[in-house]
Amino acid sequence: MEENLPAELPPNPWPGAPLDQDLTTRRTLFSGHPEPKVRLVILVQILLFALFMLLGGLLFQLISSLAGWNTAAIFSGLLAADAPPSERWPMRLFLAMSSPLPFVASGLGTIWLFYRRLGPGLSGWGDYLRSKSAPALNQVGQAWLLLLVAMPLVLFLLSISKLLPLPDIFHSVEARMDEMLQGLLQMENFWELLANLTIIAFLPALGEELVFRGVLQQQLMRRIANPWVAILITATIFSAIHGQFDGFLSRLLLGFLLGWLYWRFRNFWIPVAAHFFNNGVQVVGQYLYHQEVSTVDLEKDIQVPWLAAAVSALLIVAVMRWMESSEPVMEV
Repeated sequence: MEENLPAELPPNPWPGAPLDQDLTTRRTLFSGHPEPKVRLVILVQILLFALFMLLGGLLFQLISSLAGWNTAAIFSGLLAADAPPSERWPMRLFLAMSSPLPFVASGLGTIWLFYRRLGPGLSGWGDYLRSKSAPALNQVGQAWLLLLVAMPLVLFLLSISKLLPLPDIFHSVEARMDEMLQGLLQMENFWELLANLTIIAFLPALGEELVFRGVLQQQLMRRIANPWVAILITATIFSAIHGQFDGFLSRLLLGFLLGWLYWRFRNFWIPVAAHFFNNGVQVVGQYLYHQEVSTVDLEKDIQVPWLAAAVSALLIVAVMRWMESSEPVMEV
């Protein structure tokens, strides 16, 4: 279990790196007890996720049996784009219990198991995760601005991904998932909007940031000297684990930006807020479209010219540099 730290602490080569990249701070964090192995932390995270996903499926099966729902259609992901509310609600519950909630439970469980007891003067896993303090509003605004200027490039990469040659089975799976999402985004009232904001926007933002940024990225940064490489590897795994190949490149970019925000601000709630913003815009946009308030259907392919994508890329770099120079990185 013990991971020995060097007697002579070298200068930190990456100022602003996450909390446990800095060896001095890591020694403070783990004063009096050994730091866990990186491989062990990641393995426990994977096992806990599998366990909570299994428990979520069993609990949903029990609820479905009591309610008399058709679980065969739900488990297969069969939900028509024009499905009625009586089919949409069970599917929402199934999705919540099969993915976002297991992410939340396994992420919290892993961090609590390994980081509930830290050094003197520290309260525990909240210090490791850097979730004890609320982010400043201007920091949240900067994070949202970064995601906003990235949207044209995200949409451009989405269209590029769809041109990649893939086996027919992948295209059929993508088509079925797209139809299911269109069905879920049919919202006739405020309660369906609130449910989608919770299940599609908030819970994935919280759970995925716990697992990918809170656990995986921070653990990789203990092993990889260059933080940019750790952020990129985390973003690649983040995109791949969704299993939607059409959106791999666009999700890779989003994962990279979310990882950079966590590294930059040292506050867990910043990438959560940005992730929620990205998901929430799509949910609210579809709600306004179905309420005939907006004429933009976000579920249809939006073609972005390469020039707009290039401008978006330049704006991403410019906003990131502005964010780096506008405020110092928060100290722990």
